[in-house]
Amino acid sequence: MGRFLDFVFNRFFLGMIATAFFWLLTLAGGIILGLAPASATLMSLYAEHGYSFREYSLKEAWSLYKQNFASSNLIFYSFLGVDLVLVYGLYLLVQLPHQTILHLIATFLNVLVVALLFLAYTVSLKLQVYFDLSYRNSLKLSLIGIFMSLAAVAKVLLGTVLLVAIGYYMPALLFFVGIGMWHFFISDMLEPIYESIHEKLATK
Repeated sequence: MGRFLDFVFNRFFLGMIATAFFWLLTLAGGIILGLAPASATLMSLYAEHGYSFREYSLKEAWSLYKQNFASSNLIFYSFLGVDLVLVYGLYLLVQLPHQTILHLIATFLNVLVVALLFLAYTVSLKLQVYFDLSYRNSLKLSLIGIFMSLAAVAKVLLGTVLLVAIGYYMPALLFFVGIGMWHFFISDMLEPIYESIHEKLATK
C-alpha cells in the first residue's frame, strides 16, 4: 500500500510541476506564441527525465523552450489553421436547413479530418523530441505516423476525450495537474509510432 501511495503521489506531484512549467512558459510567449513551445518543452523534459520529478528544472525548460520556439509554433499553427477552416465548414454544414445524406457524409468527414489533424499534431510533438526534422518532413511524418499504429492514436484520442470530460466537471484538476499528465500520457501512448519510424529511418 505504501508503494502504491508513493507511486500516486509522485505522478500527481510531477503533473503539478509540469503543468506549472507549461503555464509559465505559455505566459512567457504571450499565450498565443507560448502554447506550442511549452508543449514541446514538456515532451522533451519527459523523454529525458521520465517520472523523476527531482530532475526537472526551470532552467533546462527555458533552454528547451527557446530552442523549440520557432519550429513548434510553425507546426502548431499550420495544423490549427487547417482545423479552424474545417470547423468553420462544419459550422456552416450544420446550419443548412435541409440535411441530406450527402450533408451528413460531409459532416462526418469534416469531424474525422479534424480529429486526424489533432492526432497528427500529437505525433509531431512526440517526433520533435527525437528527430531534427524540416518543416515539410515534420508535417509529412506526423500525418503518416497516425496510420502506423491505429491502436496508439485511438488511445490518445480516447484519453484526451476522457481528460476533457474530467476537466469539465473538475476544472481545477485540469488546470493545475491535467495538462502535464496529458503530455506524459500521449508520450507513452505514441511510443510505438516513434519506434516504427525510428526503425524505418535506421534501415535507410
